[in-house]
Amino acid sequence: MAKLGLQITPRRRAVVIAYRNAANPVSYRKIHKLTGIPVSTANDIWIHAVTNARKARIGKDESLEAPFSIIELVSAKILDPNSRSGRPQALSTVDKDSLVTLVRRDFTTRRMTLVGLQREAGLSHVCITTIFNALGERELGAYREQFKFILNPISKLKRLVS
Repeated sequence: MAKLGLQITPRRRAVVIAYRNAANPVSYRKIHKLTGIPVSTANDIWIHAVTNARKARIGKDESLEAPFSIIELVSAKILDPNSRSGRPQALSTVDKDSLVTLVRRDFTTRRMTLVGLQREAGLSHVCITTIFNALGERELGAYREQFKFILNPISKLKRLVS
């Protein structure tokens, strides 16, 4: 997983945009000294805000000639027009609830292996580790099985002789 750098809040983004949109724009170096936001990040914030505001104006069929107001540049849709959902969860809350219900159903299901639980719950599309973690989230103690190969009689003899 990639390490995330400094996360800039919407308020700090708005500060950068306000400094750059002033009648006498503040330089990126001065913004860095005042806010601690790196010069390249401040530049990226400004470029993205202007680009997104321009796209919003095109969508409304408005003129691109007029300068952008601070309200246009700082609105939530402009600062982050596409909220990132990230990777969807493999198991929803409903799936986790049904898995817990299955495990707690009776003595037999409590003794099932993770592979057995995966098959019984109909979660063949989900990794066993995900099921293990989901049970851990719900404070159900599970153990990881150690998968060992089943030896045939010839392999057993070779193993004992060696």
